[in-house]
Amino acid sequence: MEANNWINEVLESTNGISKATPNQELFSKIQNKINVQNTVSNQWIWIAAASFAVLVSLNIKFIISNSNKTEVPTETIISSVSNNNQLY
Repeated sequence: MEANNWINEVLESTNGISKATPNQELFSKIQNKINVQNTVSNQWIWIAAASFAVLVSLNIKFIISNSNKTEVPTETIISSVSNNNQLY
């Protein structure tokens, strides 16, 4: 019973509250700031697209050029470096 009374008190606590009205000048300033949209010029969009295209094409070029290299057997390189264990 107490829980129901408490719930009803909470629900009815908003009765009689009026909506707050802001200062008209302040409200118009806030609305103007919201409506202002920063736009990016088309020149910067084209520069970004061209940069992206160059980056992708360079990556593709390097991937293709690295895949064409022949592998040198590591045993040949190791055996040709040194045949003794002398450090100095």
